[in-house]
Amino acid sequence: MVLTVTLNPSVDKTYILDSFKPEELNRANKVLLNAGSKGINVSRVCGLLGRDTLALGLIGGNTGELLIKKLNEEGVNFDPVRIKNFETRLNVKVMDLSAKAITGINETGEPISSDDYSLFIEKYQEKLPFADIVVLSGSLLPDMVLGTYFNLIKIAKQYKKDVFLDCGGSVLRESIKASPFCIKPNLFEFEDMLGKTGLSEQQILKESMALIEKYDIERIVVTLGKNGVIGVTKDEAIKVIPPAVAVNSTVGAGDAFLAGMCHGHLSNIEFSRQLVLGTSCASAKVTKEGNNIPSMIELLGYTDGCRIESLNI
Repeated sequence: MVLTVTLNPSVDKTYILDSFKPEELNRANKVLLNAGSKGINVSRVCGLLGRDTLALGLIGGNTGELLIKKLNEEGVNFDPVRIKNFETRLNVKVMDLSAKAITGINETGEPISSDDYSLFIEKYQEKLPFADIVVLSGSLLPDMVLGTYFNLIKIAKQYKKDVFLDCGGSVLRESIKASPFCIKPNLFEFEDMLGKTGLSEQQILKESMALIEKYDIERIVVTLGKNGVIGVTKDEAIKVIPPAVAVNSTVGAGDAFLAGMCHGHLSNIEFSRQLVLGTSCASAKVTKEGNNIPSMIELLGYTDGCRIESLNI
C-alpha cells in the first residue's frame, strides 16, 4: 500500500477562458472543481495504476467536506483528521487558452493546534504498519515547524518504511537531515534548497552526489519540466527526455511523475525504467485540463516515446 501524507490539502477550482484580460470582467467558458494537493494527487494516480493507496490529511469546514465528496466520487481512499474551527483551503487557477498560460492563486491554509497535530500523528502511526512506502509531499500549514517532515520521516523509519519526499526550499533543506529514501524536487525547489540559481546539468549531478554522500539518501530525482528529469543514485546518473505532447495544464504533473516512479519502485523494475514510468505519467497528465487525471492506458502510453541517457558522474 502507498501511504500518502498531505498536511495542507485543497480543492482546486480552475476557470478556463478563451482569453484572460486583467482589470476587466472575464467570463469562464468552463469551470473544473477537483480534489487537489500533492499527496492526494499521488494517491489518485497510484490508484489508477492499480496500487492500493491511502491518503492522510487534515481537513475542515465546507471546503473540507467538498474535498471528501470529490475523492469519494473518484474512489480514492482518504482517511483525514477532521479539525474544528478550520477551513480547508481553496486554490484557484485561471487558464488562458489564447496565451496557453495558467495563473494560480493558492491559499496558504490555516494553523492548527498541537492537540490536532497529535491526533494526526496517532493516525499516521496507526497506518504505517500497513504501508509499503510513504510519500510526504506539499506545503506545510502555517506555524508548522520546518522539521515537521523530518519528524515524519524518522517515525516512518522506525517502521522500516522507505520515504519519498517531495517539497522544496528550507523545508526540504531541514527534512533531508532525516535521510529519506528519495527526494523529488523540481529544479526550482532544488535550487531554492541550495540557495543557488541557474544550475547546469553537471552542477545538478555534483550537488546531488554531495547530498547523497552527506545525508545517506538513496535517490535524488530532479524534474526539469519539458526538459525531462535527472535521477541520481550512488552508482548511476540518468536523464529521461519526454516525448513532445500538447500541453493543456501542468498542474499535478510532478505528482503524476512521483506516482509513476513509486509504482515502478514497487514493481521492482530498474531505476531507469522507474523514471520512464514517471515521465510517461507526467506526459499524460499535462495533456489534461486543470487537475483532471488521465486513464491508466494514457498514463502508461508515453513510455515508448521517452529517451534514456546515461550521464557521467
